[in-house]
Amino acid sequence: MSLRFRPPELQSFNWIFKDSPCFPVSASKINIITNPKQFYETLSERFRFAKRRISIASLYIGTGELERKLLGLTIENIKNNDNVKLNVLLDYQRGTRGEVNSLSLFTDFTNGLTDRCKLALYQTPRLQGSWSKVLPSRYNEIVGLQHMKLYISDNSVILSGANCSNDYFEKRQDRYIEIEDEDLANFYCELIDEVTKFSKLTGKVSSEIDKSSKEVVVKNLNQNVNKLINKWKEQQNSKLLSLGNDLQENDTWIFPLIQMGEFNINLDEQATCTMLETVPKGGFVRLATGYFNLTEKYSKTLLQNCKSNISLLMAHPNANGFMGAAGPAGGIPHAYSLIAREFWQQVIEYNQISRVRILEYERQGWTFHAKGLWYYPPGKEFPWLTIVGSANLGERSVKRDLEAQAAIFTSSTDLQKRLHDECSKLHNYATECSNSLQERQVPLWVRATVGLFRTYF
Repeated sequence: MSLRFRPPELQSFNWIFKDSPCFPVSASKINIITNPKQFYETLSERFRFAKRRISIASLYIGTGELERKLLGLTIENIKNNDNVKLNVLLDYQRGTRGEVNSLSLFTDFTNGLTDRCKLALYQTPRLQGSWSKVLPSRYNEIVGLQHMKLYISDNSVILSGANCSNDYFEKRQDRYIEIEDEDLANFYCELIDEVTKFSKLTGKVSSEIDKSSKEVVVKNLNQNVNKLINKWKEQQNSKLLSLGNDLQENDTWIFPLIQMGEFNINLDEQATCTMLETVPKGGFVRLATGYFNLTEKYSKTLLQNCKSNISLLMAHPNANGFMGAAGPAGGIPHAYSLIAREFWQQVIEYNQISRVRILEYERQGWTFHAKGLWYYPPGKEFPWLTIVGSANLGERSVKRDLEAQAAIFTSSTDLQKRLHDECSKLHNYATECSNSLQERQVPLWVRATVGLFRTYF
């Protein structure tokens, strides 16, 4: 007996049961957060009252006032509750940048609590050894990062693209979906634990990477993560089959999608492409990315193999976090505009203008970092599927960084409406930009170099 969706609108996605573990939940267990302030308040609430565990994966933890306050209330909870443990996974290069950084902040706050507060710093195997010192700070981060954004407290998981940093708590727009489910929380905690085994631990180096070659690390992490995915797939499939996949209270299905291209784990890329190839004519797919740099595979899928109408929402240069940055980084917003212009030329060449739209998010004083997908079946005004998480549909996300996503399918009208509301709020600040892209001035040095560095964006 094979697993399948009951709603006709989702029948074309039955293939996903073979690719990823399925976690059925009630739509009432899903909380859609729509702004940075609410994200910060939710994190504060969850970490202050966690009774058992707090597990975090982020690029870094900022060192500003809001981050210190969040870490302070988290540590206060741990001091007052002997049962609570804190595990944090950050990127080594980003988490140790500067004299005051994520590592120094965490060390100061957890003094005397190291038995229950653990910090792991992931470093891409490409940089282990002397390479990490050869490349200058900031520029060594282009090689590969720990980019997963997971915020877990007890049985609550927040999937996001937002870092644990001041900007993301105030005026940097992202996405944040909270799901309450013990099995799902266990899955993502175990995923963090697996990466931790191959990371630098506070005060020592993990035995898994000590004196191991790059090839051994790649092989072992690949085996461990695939084993984890398969274990949960078998466990969840058995549970669903035993229940007949027909629980009335479960109207929503969560499928974790992991992308670790450096370790030959490409579940998110494969699933996203298959979804885009599967959606029928008459449907509508809305995509968003903070950094527009589609891989060749994604571009081909969208322009040649996808039948639904498509809209792509990206950051206007003024809403790009690199705008105004010193040095070469200041050219990054212009590079993304140039890449978007080249993609639009492909849209014209493939005669897809009537099916594909490009939009830019611009809001005074805000930057844009949201990413994901919303799928509206033919004739439906609300989405039945969304993908949320840390990946940007670009070269880095697919090939270099560690990414954690989830596909959420739902037949709940209430959740569909809330997903539509989330998507609409992002598009309230969007304008179509296909014409302005052609007219926008891009510095000559950016045009001359973008092709050389595009795979690092």
